[in-house]
Amino acid sequence: MIYTFFEIASVLFELFLIHIFFGWWFGYKNISIQKRTVYIVIYFIFRLIITLLAINPIIRAVVSLILIFGLVAILFVTTKPSAILSAFIFMALGMLSEYFGLLLLSMFDFDIDVLMVPGSARAINIALAKTIHFIAVLIAASMLRKNRAALSLKQIMPILPCIIISAYICVVFFIIFPYLDERFAIVVVIALTGLLYVCGVIVFHTQAIKNTIIGIEEQKLANSHYEMQRQYYENVITAREETRALWHDLRKHVVALEALVETGDVQSAKHEYEQIYKTFNELGSIVDTENATLNAILQHNIDKARAHNIAVGLDVRVPTDFDISAVDMSVIIGNTFDNAIEECLLPEITQPQIDVSIILQNSMLFYEISNPCSEKVHIKPGKFHGYGLKNVARCVEKYSGSLEHGKSDGSYKVSVRLNCA
Repeated sequence: MIYTFFEIASVLFELFLIHIFFGWWFGYKNISIQKRTVYIVIYFIFRLIITLLAINPIIRAVVSLILIFGLVAILFVTTKPSAILSAFIFMALGMLSEYFGLLLLSMFDFDIDVLMVPGSARAINIALAKTIHFIAVLIAASMLRKNRAALSLKQIMPILPCIIISAYICVVFFIIFPYLDERFAIVVVIALTGLLYVCGVIVFHTQAIKNTIIGIEEQKLANSHYEMQRQYYENVITAREETRALWHDLRKHVVALEALVETGDVQSAKHEYEQIYKTFNELGSIVDTENATLNAILQHNIDKARAHNIAVGLDVRVPTDFDISAVDMSVIIGNTFDNAIEECLLPEITQPQIDVSIILQNSMLFYEISNPCSEKVHIKPGKFHGYGLKNVARCVEKYSGSLEHGKSDGSYKVSVRLNCA
C-alpha cells in the first residue's frame, strides 16, 4: 500500500517536471484552466496505470513517450516536430537518470534485482532517480528556455545544492535500509516523498517570485504606455485648438496683408507675412499615422529627441491595426530611441539626426532606426547599461523575428523584423 502511494507521488512529481521542462522551454498555450486540468488528469490516470501494471519496460517507455508527446502538443506552444524531439529528450533524461542512480547504488554493492521489485527498496530507488532527473531537467530547461518567466542557469545554481543533498540522503537511506524493520522502512518512504515535495516547492516559489517581479515590470511598462497615450492626446487637443484659432484669425491677417500691399507698404506687409509664417511654425508637430497606439509611442520618443535639438526623420507605413502588443512596441521603440538619443548627445556628433522607418508588408513589420555614431569608445554610465537591446531582443523573440544592429559608414543602425501573422 505504501509503495502504491509512493508511485502516485512519483507520477505527480513527473507532472511537475513536465511543467518545468516544457513550460520553461515553450510556454503554455492560451487555453482555459478547466481544459488544461482535464488533459493533465487524463495524462495522470494513463501514466499511473502503465506505471503500476507489470508490463514490458520497452512497451512502457513507448507508451510513456506517446503520452508525453500528446500532452506537450496540446498544452504547450510548439510544433509537432519540436514536441516529438522535446518529449524524446525529456524521456531520455529520465532513463539516463534512472540508469545513473542504479550505477551509483551498485557502487555500494546493492543487489540491482531487488531494486526492480515493487517494495520499499524500489521506492527509494525511484526517489533517487527522480531527484537526479530533477537536477537534469532544471539544467536543461534553464539552458533551452524561451519563456521569459523561466529561471536562468544562474538563478537555479543556489537551488541545485539542496537537490543534490536530497540525492545524497537517498543513498544514505539505502545504506541503512537493510538494518531497519518494516515500520521504519515505511517512515523512510514517507520521508523521501517529503524530500521530493520540498525540492519542488523551492523551485515553485523561486519561479513565483520571478513571475511577481516580471508582473511588476509589465505593470510599470503599461502605466508608462498609458502616460504616453495621455500625453499624446493632450498634444493633439492643444494642436487642434491652436489650428482652429489660427484659421479663425487667418482671414484678418490676409485682409491686412492685402491692404498693406495695395498701399505699397512693403516693409509692413513683409512683417505681417513673417508673423503668419511664424505662427504656422509654432503649431505643435503631431505624429499622425494610421495607428493611434503607434502615434502615441512615436510622439513620446520624438518629443524626447526634439527636447535635445535632435532632428527626427520619420517614414511610417502601417495599417490601423496590426498584431503587435503596445507594450512590446513601447519596449522596442523606446529602448532603441534612448540609445540613439544618447549617441547623438556625444560632443563629437555635430549634426544629430535620428531616422526611423516602420513598414508593414506581407504580415511582417520592419522597424529600422539609425543615427550618427562616434568612432571613439565611450564608457556609458549606469550599471544597467546594455540591457536596452537585450529587452528588445526578448520582445523580438516573442514574434519569431530577427534583430540586427551595428556600425556602418559613421552611422549606427538597428533593424528589427517582427512576424505579425
